Amino acid sequence: MEFGLFSNGFRPHTTAAQTYEEDLAEIVLADQLGFRDCYISEHHGEPVYIDKVDTLPVPELLMCKAAAVTKRIRMGAAVKLIHLHHPVDIAIQAAVADHVIGGGRFIFGFGSGFPSPLFSDERGLSYVDRHERLRESLDLILKCWTANEPFDWDGKHWRGKGIVALPRPLNAPHMPMATATDTDVMIDLAAARGYTMLRAQLEPAGSIRKIADRYMRAAQAAGQPAPLGKFAVARYVYLADSRRQAMDDLRADINYELTYQIKRGLIRILTANYGLSLKPDEVTFDRLAEAGFYHLGDPDAVAQELRQFYEASGGFGTLLIVTGKKWATREKVFRSMRLFMEQVAPKLRDLVPAREPDNVAA
Repeated sequence: MEFGLFSNGFRPHTTAAQTYEEDLAEIVLADQLGFRDCYISEHHGEPVYIDKVDTLPVPELLMCKAAAVTKRIRMGAAVKLIHLHHPVDIAIQAAVADHVIGGGRFIFGFGSGFPSPLFSDERGLSYVDRHERLRESLDLILKCWTANEPFDWDGKHWRGKGIVALPRPLNAPHMPMATATDTDVMIDLAAARGYTMLRAQLEPAGSIRKIADRYMRAAQAAGQPAPLGKFAVARYVYLADSRRQAMDDLRADINYELTYQIKRGLIRILTANYGLSLKPDEVTFDRLAEAGFYHLGDPDAVAQELRQFYEASGGFGTLLIVTGKKWATREKVFRSMRLFMEQVAPKLRDLVPAREPDNVAA
């Protein structure tokens, strides 16, 4: 198993500059500790965030800065909302990031993102057509990266004449790719092409296993080797001397964030994913911790929990721990990251994701 960060930013309003520096500090430490990957959320502004919470709508800019102060860690967006921007501009920006970051460390992570009409509406685009528009965007982006001469594009959603998208990616035909999706079409496409599949931290083990089964079948049909190793799964992980200490460290900060996530539709997600029917005042850190959303406590206990989750989900190649949060203090967060790599990761590295898909009828 490999390990990485999912920098899923949420920091109460200071300045965006300070938020980005906090995120950067975690990425630098992760590189020093030996985390292989860092996926960074593309978070756009929403009414609930105005003058209260900082956002990072262009994660590639942070990646380029991080590349100058790290040595090995690979970075990608989780995810670039490619249905919102003209594909020619996305293709050019990604290729430039690939060259600036260098060393094959840039991953093109893409997807449709949080299911809110706001982002499409802001740009005069259709929310209903976002998945169809995304697929056309991907086709045009790939064409930009491989075309040897100017070309025209006359699609349903995007158009262009005499397109010249330079530079091309650092290594032909393109950089490593990753996506987060729940649509069957994109799961099958990602599997057939060998794209990494990203799964979010609020997704239960059973859902991950079901999607992994579909992904594996499509990958095997396309001749892609070891498909389950291309699954990257995010979890909330925080280490302290005890579970009680971990919960005391996080309670106030997570409860504060939950007030925002409830307004953004968290209850709908909890109901869909876990069947939890909760009123807003019932969605608390302690309630969610009791339900198993967070892996908290001392290293031995957390390692055992994560192994159990791994088995229940059917296995995966990369575990991403969630960062980018205003949790406890920087010192305590850094200690948690160190404890993870020093005392938890060694207990999980032997896990090799290799199984056959479950029976379809099951």
